[in-house]
Amino acid sequence: MARYTGPRLRIIRRIGTELPGLTTKTASRRPNPPGQAAAGKRQFKVSEYGMRLREKQKLRYHYGLTERGLRLLYQKAYRQPGDTGRNLLMLLESRLDNLVWRAGLTRTMPAARQLIAHGHININSHRATSPGQHLKVGQSFTVREKTRNREDLRVSVNAPVLERPAGIKVDLDTLTITIEALPGPEQVPVQVNIQKVIEFFAQ
Repeated sequence: MARYTGPRLRIIRRIGTELPGLTTKTASRRPNPPGQAAAGKRQFKVSEYGMRLREKQKLRYHYGLTERGLRLLYQKAYRQPGDTGRNLLMLLESRLDNLVWRAGLTRTMPAARQLIAHGHININSHRATSPGQHLKVGQSFTVREKTRNREDLRVSVNAPVLERPAGIKVDLDTLTITIEALPGPEQVPVQVNIQKVIEFFAQ
């Protein structure tokens, strides 16, 4: 299944929670799920599978992954020692596109992927090409010199959508970001029952 490119607010209304990585919009004006049945406020009982699916979809849409991409990350997390749910969240939070967004360089995760795909981010003086590249503590990345004065970047980095995690240090002059500590699972900015996600993939 391809990466979702449709109406973002519709996804938020369907899932029933804010997804700051997907969009800065909120469903406060139209909190009901899309569709005529929802407009009539009909209540539907959600099955156990439906609850697992919804939690999985939160991660998929927030981080902007394909179905296959998220499943591959789950399999990698499962093979690692320790708690699978915590491992999965750590893998998601260590992705380059997420760190670009969490550093405040962009307003959304899709914008962060576009910034990387267009060659505006360097890692160790080399142009980054993969938004899904995982970074480790001690690594850093920077915005290319020709891009640093872009107005949208400067506005975003000076007024980030979310508060930057303490372990992400930003040099505002050179737009160099150093990873002193990766955001932990408790810092994931979307409310998700990770156990339900693990149960979805394990079934």
